[in-house]
Amino acid sequence: MAVVAAGGVFLVIKLKQSDGHIPTAAAPPTTTSATVPAPTRAPTRAVPTKTTTTTAPPKPVRSVNPATYNATHRLYKTGVMRTVNCKQAKTGLGNGAQAAAYFKSIKACLDRAWPRQVAASGGRFRSPGLVVWGGTVNTPCGSGPGRSFYCPTTHTIYLESPSVISFYKQNPTFGRMVGSFTMAHEYAHSVQWMTGLGEAYEKLRYDATDAGQLQLSRRLELQASCLGNVFLGANRGSYGITGYAYQMWLYDVNGSGDRPPYPRDHGSTTNHGAWSRAAFASRNPATCNTWSASPARVS
Repeated sequence: MAVVAAGGVFLVIKLKQSDGHIPTAAAPPTTTSATVPAPTRAPTRAVPTKTTTTTAPPKPVRSVNPATYNATHRLYKTGVMRTVNCKQAKTGLGNGAQAAAYFKSIKACLDRAWPRQVAASGGRFRSPGLVVWGGTVNTPCGSGPGRSFYCPTTHTIYLESPSVISFYKQNPTFGRMVGSFTMAHEYAHSVQWMTGLGEAYEKLRYDATDAGQLQLSRRLELQASCLGNVFLGANRGSYGITGYAYQMWLYDVNGSGDRPPYPRDHGSTTNHGAWSRAAFASRNPATCNTWSASPARVS
């Protein structure tokens, strides 16, 4: 989830303007069945708000219509992401220290995977900061308990660990997939701001109606999940997202999305699963152009 204002929530993200809800997911049963039920997880990102960020986006966003800018962005022409042979950390996610090491390991892979795509799209790559926290956290984008989020103001990812630790203790494989997807999703938000997509989103949101702002948020969040899964798909072999782990990844992405009474700010579970699966298979950011997609595909 991306938080982009001074109020203040992944997988995902809690701000004054956000819903700040807590996922109600239960870990899936430990089975190797090819048929995996959809999880009851609620999305873990919050509705971004208007702000001025410190991330320097490409100059064109200032002279081009922001809707056109995002719909025709050069990121979609950067090609298939190359694998960086990322491997899961040997540590599990059994406690705060292990979770911090696990997330740090994934971030190191993301730091190697995204520079080429960001540069080719005209952006300036800067490795985002990482804070792993439990309980409450205070940031320019908000404070208090909530889910993980990316804060453009500090160009930092804030990952909440207790919920992922809980999933891991119920089902280690599912917990690893949730943790990996959470990290990849939040990092993708930093990519959006490094490439100017985030700034253009803010410009579009500024004068939008309430319904329009929700649709823009869904486009932003679904794109972050899509881009995050481009990375996971590019490294699925070395990272071990096969067999049962692949089923648990599917369980997560197919079940994440907006659920009552939460606002419609992340997209339906059907659409979240569709964008995620397509990105995992293609490994190409071209799959993630949510800004030119029909309203139905980002509902």
